[in-house]
Amino acid sequence: MDGFHDLVSGSRRFFAQLAANNDRAWFADHKADYEARVKRPAALLLDDIAATLSRDLNVATKPKLYRVHRDVRFSKDKTPYNTHLHMQWSMQDAPVCYLFGASAEYCKLGVGAMVFPKDAITMWRARVDEGADVVEAAAALQAAGWEMSEPELKRVPAPYAPDHPQAEHLKRKGLILWHDLSEAEAQSLTTVLPARFTEADGFRRVLVSALA
Repeated sequence: MDGFHDLVSGSRRFFAQLAANNDRAWFADHKADYEARVKRPAALLLDDIAATLSRDLNVATKPKLYRVHRDVRFSKDKTPYNTHLHMQWSMQDAPVCYLFGASAEYCKLGVGAMVFPKDAITMWRARVDEGADVVEAAAALQAAGWEMSEPELKRVPAPYAPDHPQAEHLKRKGLILWHDLSEAEAQSLTTVLPARFTEADGFRRVLVSALA
């Protein structure tokens, strides 16, 4: 247990209430709760983990806390607020980052790229076509209990054969590996997050190389 042991439980309680009252009037009445339970401790955790990663992995780390306000301009769903806590740590402006998320339904961490840069997709496919180390690195994390995101495309892109041995990876436009946190892990974030991110750092470095 660490100084952030109430962050996940507090976030879950707040976001469960927000999901049932997702409007501006309710949020305005409970904004102080959001800032006390979620925003301020999350910002402190972000900086704590960023400092640890920068030291342990010897790489400059940039933290980001995602906004609670939703961008509804192009969405049919006009509810104004997200009902989850999401944050990330990126390294040296690379598209690959570490992720942490908590809501009433889940508590998990991740590593990867939500969306590959457009100019990197061709390089990704060439690397996968070679049967490269990035495929092996992803498989190693899966074997350690991490779950892989689903590919975005329904068909293997040309010029690759539909029955290519790495068809699932060729259909990707992004790749995240996720790890669900237990209740005990969620109470020790300053220990668990760096340990899990260090476990995944070999994959992160290979993925950065595959997209470069």
